[in-house]
Amino acid sequence: MTIIYRIIAMGLIAGFISGIADFIFSVISIFGIFLPIVLTFDLQMLAIYTIITASLWGIVWVLLYAFFYDHIPGKGVSRGLFFGLIIWIIAPTSNWIISAACGYYLWAIQTAIVTFFTIGIVYGLILGYFFKN
Repeated sequence: MTIIYRIIAMGLIAGFISGIADFIFSVISIFGIFLPIVLTFDLQMLAIYTIITASLWGIVWVLLYAFFYDHIPGKGVSRGLFFGLIIWIIAPTSNWIISAACGYYLWAIQTAIVTFFTIGIVYGLILGYFFKN
């Protein structure tokens, strides 16, 4: 039972760090490249939302990672990066499609770039580091 708690704690930590990276990339750097950012709410609510959402999804992704651990190619950090890229392809696909279908093509590109760095790289590196044997 302690292994489950350890895995969930890893997911929360990785999700928390990924959420912070998501907030930083979303507000400060990436959104300013394509379009000026227009926030309808304050930055604190955006930070809380991105960090909590990423932390909760972090638990889901780490449980899947632990379940499919033996079937993911690579070792250590490279295994985590591979899994992070798989998550990057699966997780935000609906957001990309909805943004593109509604005519917000640039938002779809920005979402793809932000999620690549936050989910694919940051989260994958953290998972690979935590699970390295």
